Amino acid sequence: MRAVKAVFFDLDDTLVLTEDADKEAFCRVAALAEELLPPGTSGKQLIDDWRPLFHASPWCPEGKVEVEAWRAQLWLQAMARQGHEDAAAATLLQQCFSGTRLERYRFGPGVEEMVQLLHSCGLATAVITNGHRVVQRLKLEACGAARLFQHRMLVGGEEVAVGCGHEKPHPAIFHKACGLVGCLPEEALHVGDSLIADVGGALQAGLAGAIWINRGGARQLPEGMQAAAVLSSVLELPSALRELQVLPPE
Repeated sequence: MRAVKAVFFDLDDTLVLTEDADKEAFCRVAALAEELLPPGTSGKQLIDDWRPLFHASPWCPEGKVEVEAWRAQLWLQAMARQGHEDAAAATLLQQCFSGTRLERYRFGPGVEEMVQLLHSCGLATAVITNGHRVVQRLKLEACGAARLFQHRMLVGGEEVAVGCGHEKPHPAIFHKACGLVGCLPEEALHVGDSLIADVGGALQAGLAGAIWINRGGARQLPEGMQAAAVLSSVLELPSALRELQVLPPE
């Protein structure tokens, strides 16, 4: 392995536990729905009906509808499953969801210190995150990522929006990150929780290696896919980098 000069990070459920922020947001939305909608409305059922709609199409594929308005329409579709139609309530539910997520969207304890340790050892860092350009930029702002990563942050949705860029797992976004920090692909590692976007993408781009965050250890690496290390938390990264001889021994 060529000497590693940079470490790239995924954002959601790697540097920030987005899943935990989502859980809090869903709790608040469920409670609000039962306040705003007619008696007998199930907040839990509303969430269960909204999730597949969101995962199928989290924003307007043609880019013609603003993302918050699009997601409010998904809440409207979900409440229709229980026989309700209240556009104003749908807007309030989306505001509750996105607002709560941003309130909770912070680097976990120890994450900033871990990244600063990498900097002190001479490693450059950057963030490569997929998602809607507006949503992801708000998340990056909420957790103060620009300060920690010296504005070296790439958002897949922005890359696609300009018409000539790509999201992960396309090699181009990893290569652009290399250009931001001034290293070759084989001089960078990438850390993330997605097997396809992060691990597969980094390997396809010719990076020195991919480090997989497998929170809870419930998943398995597919046969034939290799990771330089498998961690349950990004906070284990310094130890893994020492084992890979990227960082000096303690």
